[in-house]
Amino acid sequence: MKYKFYLFCLFFLFVFYKIPLCEEIPTITVQPTSFSKILIRVPDFEGDKKLSTKLTSLLRRLLNYHLFILALENPPLPNFPSKEYYLKGQIEKRRNEIFIKAELIDTLENKVLKIYKVTGSSSYPQSLIYALCDKLVESISHYKGIAFTKIVFVKRTSKGDKLYVADFSKENPRLLRKAPLVLFPKFSKKGDKIAYLVYENHKYYLEIYDFRNSTKRKFFIEGICSSPVWLPDGEELIITAEKGQSMALYRFNLKTQKLDLLIKTEEGILQAGSVSPGGIFLTYVYGKRAGTPQIYLLDLETLKSYKIPQKRVYNTSPRFSPKGEELLFLSKSGGISSIVIYNLRTKEQREIKFLGNLEDPAFSPTGDYILAFGEGRKGKGVYLIHLDSSLTYLYLPGKNFVSVDWAEL
Repeated sequence: MKYKFYLFCLFFLFVFYKIPLCEEIPTITVQPTSFSKILIRVPDFEGDKKLSTKLTSLLRRLLNYHLFILALENPPLPNFPSKEYYLKGQIEKRRNEIFIKAELIDTLENKVLKIYKVTGSSSYPQSLIYALCDKLVESISHYKGIAFTKIVFVKRTSKGDKLYVADFSKENPRLLRKAPLVLFPKFSKKGDKIAYLVYENHKYYLEIYDFRNSTKRKFFIEGICSSPVWLPDGEELIITAEKGQSMALYRFNLKTQKLDLLIKTEEGILQAGSVSPGGIFLTYVYGKRAGTPQIYLLDLETLKSYKIPQKRVYNTSPRFSPKGEELLFLSKSGGISSIVIYNLRTKEQREIKFLGNLEDPAFSPTGDYILAFGEGRKGKGVYLIHLDSSLTYLYLPGKNFVSVDWAEL
């Protein structure tokens, strides 16, 4: 039996068991950061009452998911001007189309700032709200909206794992796969494919789900044992595998099914993290001992490695930001843990604080947020974290929601 392989995999299969593996879940200890929220009042729109009740409620919820925005249902109080925003609108349905017109008002200055007109099919009315929400966020802040995005996640049940994809709003959930175990789902850069591991019929294998034609492809790779990592072209992956007593990282081509060795170690731990947006660098975790993992960059052309400066001896889960300017990883030492963001250009580091445990973070397409499974003050589940403010929200509550990833819709 391949002892290291099963020891490596069991950590991810049973996320709540404390087993001494190659990548232990670090404890993230934080203090709340002061951050003023932007207040916007969004009462139900006029017009089609049924549609308005459904869609305006969705708009308020999505605005609040941005965490630094507080969207309220009540209109502004008359004769009590204050620094806040007011959105009033009209919604109509004509045959198979929906029309929304809305005005953004500065209540303190009592003037209309912007007028929005959104039109779309009645078969997917949520998309109009996603578009309106993202425009609003850009109008009232310096951030981009995250409404027009999607997530993939695994729901663990007593009868096995279920792989779902859904809009970020949690609307339109769709079951993609059922199996005894589904592990590490990751979107391709374009969001048109998902790579994940499946354990079925006493075997582990890589599976690719293609949204363009709703097909699945299986790839049996000896010793595969960790998260697949996409290259930007969507045709290649970085695979972590065990062969004999060694751990290795390979470049795997989906068309030719050829494995090219990148790094190999005869001892310690080795795990792929993510590939830079330009496809030049791979970030990975390596440590001669399980208790001292460190973060490295690998030049995929020269195969030369560079160690990222780290203040602590225990560092895991490296992720490139969507623009490739920053590297996020989890760090722990002497009972002190944090989420670290390292600027690859300036070499500066900053820490993101969260009260609780986190693992396997996923950047939002905008790079301003992460989703990660963990346990915080609100309990276990998938947490949404705004990086600039450290504001958090238990986005998917429940210990059975694991392995989340994020992409554009």
